Amino acid sequence: MRRWTTGLLAGLLLVLAGWVLAPAASACGCTGGTTSEQALRADAVFSGRLVGREVIGGTALHVFAVDTVYTGAVSARQGVLSPASGASCGLELTGEGPFLVFAGREDGRLAADLCGGTTTWTPEAAAEVQMLTGASAPEAGAAGTELPGGLSGTTLEAAVAVLLVAVFAGGLLLRRRAAG
Repeated sequence: MRRWTTGLLAGLLLVLAGWVLAPAASACGCTGGTTSEQALRADAVFSGRLVGREVIGGTALHVFAVDTVYTGAVSARQGVLSPASGASCGLELTGEGPFLVFAGREDGRLAADLCGGTTTWTPEAAAEVQMLTGASAPEAGAAGTELPGGLSGTTLEAAVAVLLVAVFAGGLLLRRRAAG
């Protein structure tokens, strides 16, 4: 009976640990939209060159040197958050650009994804956006150029799994001492 109970508890612990540590399944599917539609939906639209990209966990921070602001509050050096992977709809930017960035506001920060319209800058796309919104210079300074702090989801999940293993191992030791 004791082996059966121990085996069952060990199996449950493995299933639980697999559930906690398994990465979330995701797939990106975009419905599209015209440049005009993307511009009207965005909280901020700007053109700029990519000067840095940092990834922590499942989040990427893209930092742009901004040339032109079409709409929204955008700084000369502007950070934009995105999922880290294109499979999760993260921005897939190649080279330094320039890019035409369409971003929304999330928790006070600019965020963009693969479906939002961000693309390589072209004179035609820039002219289309400028006709809708106008154009201006970016605000002086920098904004959103550091990743938000705190524990990543993966770190938190790993800590929970370690805690569960420790509790399980401690329970087994107590049972053995009590039986012996």
